[in-house]
This record gives sequence, structure tokens and C-alpha cells, in this order.
Amino acid sequence: MNLLGLKAGGMISIMVLTLMLASGAWAQAPTAPLPPPRPDRPARPEPDAEPRAESPPPTETPAEKLASEDDGTHGACLDRLSKLGLRFEKRPPVQEGRCSIENPVLLSSLSNGVEIAPASLMACPVAESLARWMSEVVAPEAERQFQTAPTKLLIGTSYQCRDQRNGAKLSEHALGNGVDVMGFEFAKRSPLAIASQTENSPEANFQSAIQKAACPIFNTVLGPGSDADHGDHLHLDLRQRKGDYRICQ
Repeated sequence: MNLLGLKAGGMISIMVLTLMLASGAWAQAPTAPLPPPRPDRPARPEPDAEPRAESPPPTETPAEKLASEDDGTHGACLDRLSKLGLRFEKRPPVQEGRCSIENPVLLSSLSNGVEIAPASLMACPVAESLARWMSEVVAPEAERQFQTAPTKLLIGTSYQCRDQRNGAKLSEHALGNGVDVMGFEFAKRSPLAIASQTENSPEANFQSAIQKAACPIFNTVLGPGSDADHGDHLHLDLRQRKGDYRICQ
């Protein structure tokens, strides 16, 4: 090929290249992918679709609720003692091993000034039941049999941390839930001790009547004739049993 031919061929190649650029043939060539985002700049998280609800206010725990209910029950009992005219001291809860009283009072007198001798520690409901027994049963029966009013209720045992005499379980005395009545003093006659009384005597009639009439008020009533352990006192307690079962002997 001569020199003239080489020049002509070069001119043709330049013209072809120019036409390709003008027609955008190279514009269809794939472009290089963009680099991934830098690891030190994480994508901004999407905002929550809904605002978070505020946490509800704290509620009472079951224990706190129970304590509150207990305080209300105990307070109501103390109010009733005051309205009945009883003299007593509110005492802090008792806890002595397995023995305890949740709502103790030291009772010193009942309605109408009937003295508790000695002043005795017991659960509030027991004090309330004693007041009811004295006003509804003992005082009217003393007037009927002796024509006089009781002035003193003689207590042998109220709260005492011990088992039952047979050792089977905890005594109601260990819960402040029972009292042992040893006898009475009166305004116009000699004292009366709980014991086996002469049959058909005013003392026997009085003792029998107040023992039987204690049964609707207390859950357990034991006295002379029930067993050897209760020949010299009346045991009265508020022990709860299934089906509201009561022992009255």
C-alpha cells in the first residue's frame, strides 16, 4: 500500500469514530456500581410508627393490698370496742415463734365498768365477744339468779404461747384467740368460782345458763363436765372450723 492509501484509511477511521460518538453508541455502555456506604456511617433508623405509651402508674402489690384491708378490719374492731365503752390499750402485733396476735388489745374493763382481772392481752374480736357475752348473757342471768350485777370477770389465761394440752397443735391461746374464765365477783354477793355446783342451786343454774348461752357467741365453749382439763374454768375461743362447726360442752 502506498502512502496515499495509508492517509486515506486513517481519515476514514477518524470519521467512523466521530460518527459513533455523535450517535451515542458508547452512551449505552454499563457504568461501574457505586461503592457501599461507609461502615462508620450507619443508616439512620426509621422513626417509630406510633409514640410509645407511657408506663402505667405502679399499683398496690397483693401484700400491700392485704395489709391495707387488714388495717381496715382491725381499725373497725377497735372502733366498736370504743363505742361499747370498753377500756383497753391497743398493742403492737405479737410474734413469738409460731405464736402471734395480729390485732392485740390489753383489755381492762367491759361495758358498765365490769373489770377484767387481771387486765388481759387478747385479739380484738375476743374482747368484743366477751363484751357481748357479758351484756347479753352474764349480767341478765346474774340479776335473775342473784338479784345483783357482776362487777368483775376473773381471767385465768388469755394469751399464752403454748400447744394444746394434748400437744396435737397450737393452742388458741397462742393466737390470742381464747380466754379461760375462772369466775365472777358481784356487787351484792360473794364471788363465784367456776366449778361443779350443787345441783339445782342458783349457782348451778347461773353457771349452766351462761355456759350454754356462750355457744352462739364463741366457737368453742368447754367447762365443768366436758373433760378433766376444764373442771375449774370456762374455756371460750373463736377458732374457725369448716362449715362453721362449733364445740359446746
